[in-house]
Amino acid sequence: MNQRTLWLLGLFLAAGLTTWLLRYLGSEREGPDIGVYHDPDYYMEDFSTLTMEEDGRPKSRLRAVYMAHYPDNDTTELLKPTMEVYRIGRLPLYISAERGWVTSDNNVVVLRGAVRMWEDDAAGKRVLQVDTSSAKVLLDSEYAETDQPAVIVSKQSTISGIGMRAYFRDSRLEVLKHERTIIETGPNG
Repeated sequence: MNQRTLWLLGLFLAAGLTTWLLRYLGSEREGPDIGVYHDPDYYMEDFSTLTMEEDGRPKSRLRAVYMAHYPDNDTTELLKPTMEVYRIGRLPLYISAERGWVTSDNNVVVLRGAVRMWEDDAAGKRVLQVDTSSAKVLLDSEYAETDQPAVIVSKQSTISGIGMRAYFRDSRLEVLKHERTIIETGPNG
């Protein structure tokens, strides 16, 4: 083979390799899928919404300092959410947290960071308070749960445990792993 043939063969080989490389890189770099980004499509500040029962009674109210909706997974992120859960024949149950997320069907609310659930009497005096670091609230089921440490404070007792279930309709709490109970007795006690 003469030098000219080697030169042409090298040139064809380089052109073929360049064409293959451009096609390979081009297929990897096609435009990004819009669904990959986790950017909000809308947001609100000082957000408040009221959910109603089918018969027109209020079911729950959700407020937040900031709310952002994400179309890629159809969830809503909340900053400093506060909820009021309305119950028939009883005063509302209140729930607050540092952050929260609402699922696409608006039925599940996941709360994180200094989660507090409480109930006041008609005079506005606290009768029950639950503190934990995270909770999942199922609004349609009127139920909340956590697998984290929780402290339940009522008028005369303090209960500590890991994991808790709250049944709003029955005003019933269930501690999954009891750790400690302190019962305060009255002055005669």
